[in-house]
Amino acid sequence: MALEFRSSRDDAWYDASVVTEDIGGDRRLRIKFANFTDDHDELFNAKNLTTLQDLDELRSRVRHLSVQLQDSECSTVEKGLLVCAARSVQPGDRRFYDAFIDGVVPKEHRFVKGEQECTCSFILEWIHGPRVGTLTVLALENICRVWLPTVDEEIDPSLTSFLNEAKEKIENTFSNSIGTSLLEGAYATDNNASRLRKRYKGSSSQRLDKDTTRARGSLASSSSSKEMIDEPSSRDGHDMDIGGVPHIIFVENLEKGISSFTIMAFIYQQLSISCQAFVSPSKPSEVYTRGIIMLNSKKNLDKLSEFLGSPDRIIISSRGRPWAVTQDTLVDDTLRASIETFKLTSQPLGSRTRSSNELKVVISGSQEYRKAKLLKDLFKEFTDHQRGLHERLLYEEGRILQLSM
Repeated sequence: MALEFRSSRDDAWYDASVVTEDIGGDRRLRIKFANFTDDHDELFNAKNLTTLQDLDELRSRVRHLSVQLQDSECSTVEKGLLVCAARSVQPGDRRFYDAFIDGVVPKEHRFVKGEQECTCSFILEWIHGPRVGTLTVLALENICRVWLPTVDEEIDPSLTSFLNEAKEKIENTFSNSIGTSLLEGAYATDNNASRLRKRYKGSSSQRLDKDTTRARGSLASSSSSKEMIDEPSSRDGHDMDIGGVPHIIFVENLEKGISSFTIMAFIYQQLSISCQAFVSPSKPSEVYTRGIIMLNSKKNLDKLSEFLGSPDRIIISSRGRPWAVTQDTLVDDTLRASIETFKLTSQPLGSRTRSSNELKVVISGSQEYRKAKLLKDLFKEFTDHQRGLHERLLYEEGRILQLSM
């Protein structure tokens, strides 16, 4: 099955296929690049994928082939759209990197031999490659659309099998470490740098392939796949008693049935932050539930708050329910007592459902994001109305209590 893979050597996207191999009792994933010899293959051993961060890093590098934008699609290109575009690295060598559309300079289209030809200019902000963070102006012919995935969409059966096996091993190890931490009343702190990971999938591109060279060997290898897995960022962890001064984030509009484990694993996967999470039971009449996330440092609180509060992304369940972060604060004695009660009523760590506990990040510019934003705004409208009712109740109670008997 034809796919795209973002090479760890130059961060560019190439046409590729995946093959799984059994090597001495260990599973290995081989990335084979189209029109390149076997010595260009990149290898990933399952035993070296020791964290969800490693697994997500690999997953984020694989997707369906992107599709060339057509002249008639010009009007559908909006700010925030994720694209894969060709960039000249050196004369005669153009490579494909991801970028966001930062702006469009519209121009009147012309017709050549009866066919429409787009003459607009598109401003791109690169998110991969040697010019990451900079802006470039390109014509439509250099831009491919990255198709966003549906929930649980399978890219390739071999890839899915490999990732699922690796994920199961990682989750079992992670679950055991969390259980030990809870029994000891300790936090494990991990200071890996946060990063935004995007999982997008698409379909094939043809027009650019006719006049664009996808070169791999001409640039020096910045890092091999083995180095990427075997030498993760350094970690500086320490333990802290829960009786110390943790920070908490309140999250509402969680999917009913979500487990604490799912939240902790998701946050660790996205930011490499260890935390504790507790999910509150909900009333039968409620369509959502709520929870708290506890962190043991201001640094981790800021990282998670920035991640959850960014207007460019929304966290949703597999059913599309968006998270709503209502407050982050430092735990004092009064709040600590409330949290202890909350923890006692929280769903057990091991209780998990299959249909509603998976989480994903949707990015601004996608159809899923637009739908999630509408749902998030609706929830805010609901909670604002609810807050007004509470204030009215408090006022009316005070008025009644002040009445002379």
